[in-house]
Amino acid sequence: MDRIQQFREYTRELECHLDNINKTDCCQCSVSKTECFLIVEIGRKPGISIKELAGILKVDKSGVSRNVEELVKKGFVTREPSKTDRRCVVLKLSESGNARFEKIEKDMHTEFKKVFSMIDKSDQEKVLDALRIYNEACRKAEDRANEDD
Repeated sequence: MDRIQQFREYTRELECHLDNINKTDCCQCSVSKTECFLIVEIGRKPGISIKELAGILKVDKSGVSRNVEELVKKGFVTREPSKTDRRCVVLKLSESGNARFEKIEKDMHTEFKKVFSMIDKSDQEKVLDALRIYNEACRKAEDRANEDD
């Protein structure tokens, strides 16, 4: 197997592991994985706009709007006019949304702590550095693709 195929296989396997971790947490409150990610991002940045959310998650605004609408209906998110730009709507978590956010953050910390503890202490810094480098490369590839559009 050449290095590119190996890289792809390792990435696919990582995606499966992450999907399993996310599925475990998101299924507990009848929200989709995307809605779970939205709750986390809104919880981390109260007052965020739909445009900002779409940028963070790298999806189109209409998809974010549909998912946010579902979260509003489920009582996890509230929308209100921005204090700085009345044309813009900002998103915040409701009380139940905030409780869900706190649970997601706590559960994910526990899950990732378990996984991280399985890495030999002498390799932990290498893994963090490799993930940082991997993410930087992904961002550069995305930026290049966006420039070509």
